[in-house]
Amino acid sequence: MSTEKNGAEALFNSMVNQGVKYVFGLPGAKVDKLFDLLEYSDNPKAPKLIITRHEQNAAFIASGIGRLTGKPGVVATTSGPGVSNLATGLITATSEGDPVVALGGQVPRNDVARLTHQSIPSKELLNSATKDSVEVQDANNISETFANAYQTAMAPKSGATFISLPKDVLDDPVNGEEIKTLAPIQQGGADSDTINKIINKIQHAKLPVILAGMRSSSEEVTEAIHHFLHKFSIPVVETFQGAGVISRDLEKNYYGRVGLFRNQIGDAMLKESDLVIAIGYDPVEYEARIWNVGRTGEIINLDSIAPEISNEYQPDLVVQADIAKTMKDLAHNLPADIGLSDDLKEHLHQMQVSFVSQDEVPEKTSGKGLHPL
Repeated sequence: MSTEKNGAEALFNSMVNQGVKYVFGLPGAKVDKLFDLLEYSDNPKAPKLIITRHEQNAAFIASGIGRLTGKPGVVATTSGPGVSNLATGLITATSEGDPVVALGGQVPRNDVARLTHQSIPSKELLNSATKDSVEVQDANNISETFANAYQTAMAPKSGATFISLPKDVLDDPVNGEEIKTLAPIQQGGADSDTINKIINKIQHAKLPVILAGMRSSSEEVTEAIHHFLHKFSIPVVETFQGAGVISRDLEKNYYGRVGLFRNQIGDAMLKESDLVIAIGYDPVEYEARIWNVGRTGEIINLDSIAPEISNEYQPDLVVQADIAKTMKDLAHNLPADIGLSDDLKEHLHQMQVSFVSQDEVPEKTSGKGLHPL
């Protein structure tokens, strides 16, 4: 038989069930019950409460947790300005694919439509800043609302979700059990026909190049890319959020990152390539109108979400599937003798030497001080 609890306790227990490690934010009268539980609970699995100087800071820190772990960072604030101060952080998380669950206090339900202290349309305000924005109207729905917000935040493309929590909903009794730990979201890899289409394009390309984007930087996808490169050694260009995808043992495959002024080795490599394999690429990182200008080659878009189509980005093959599984299947099915020509390998080596030499510190100085490098 379930023990009666209030909405704040149900929300707290739901965070414990989903393995939330930290909650960042600032307290206030509308969310005091939740903050008291976070601060004084003797549950060893209770999330650690981190008080910040500003709600925007809390949202950015939660976003960082989401990016580093792949699981939603959680931010909690009081009503009114506590909620409105979240906007910039949540917009950033949603546009850049960082999973976040934001909890905002709200005035009691019978005050929501009144011009009373800190009464603002929180749900509507943050609707454009998040993947989903809801207001709980019944305390018995708190746990399932949190579970759905948590899952939605993680689902591709990851982003922020927001839950508005009227004070009386947090105070009201809850009779049901909390949602248990959620099962991981699983996608399948590309089917065999699609794998064969990709391999066919790779085999007929003179210079296939991987463009590693933000969704290529997870541990599973990065490992799969490494596996592919050990089978077929081709250049890799990273976006800024794909930084670090190439490991030290594969340094020969690293051809830099894209540049804002199209003057980096990565930009030169993309322009020269007749087949760009965009893995987990998102236009918010580096717009195609910058790097896909003056190119005549094809593009394969491999991602867990459908790409945004524009005049500058119209992939010849779109593959929406689990990236890691698809890359591993590709590596497994590639011909054993596949490789770039010796002439092309030498050309790529000379490109690396040329660009790297631009960053070398001169041995001699002018006598007028240190060289900037």
